[in-house]
Amino acid sequence: MSDPSLDEWMALRRVHDGGVAKSAGVYFDHGCPTPGHLTGVFDRLVWAGLVRVADGDLLWELRGLSLTDTGQARYAVLGERQRESVQAPPAEHGTTITESPAGRRSSTTLAPPGGQPDPRSNPAQREGQHGG
Repeated sequence: MSDPSLDEWMALRRVHDGGVAKSAGVYFDHGCPTPGHLTGVFDRLVWAGLVRVADGDLLWELRGLSLTDTGQARYAVLGERQRESVQAPPAEHGTTITESPAGRRSSTTLAPPGGQPDPRSNPAQREGQHGG
């Protein structure tokens, strides 16, 4: 089961970033259909007045989406919640991968409690220690 506010934030983020359009009940993000679980979310955001649907292209019936002022405010609130929910794990967890609100992934390797990296985790260092 997914978090409704997370789904809402993901949909608002896609609209905020631009390139989201609707045609015949299908939502597209930069020409690719959006994940099915977001279809209902986009519909609710339009119905609630957070997202507006532009007049359609007559040939393709493609209608662009944009955030309303209310949608911008909601996106800001949910983005702040996402930033607050990202917490650093304890050092014993080693490498973590996190996703920022902008969708960028980063990897962080934490040192063990002694503060020094474990040389066993680096094959190059192991070979040097054994005369490699």
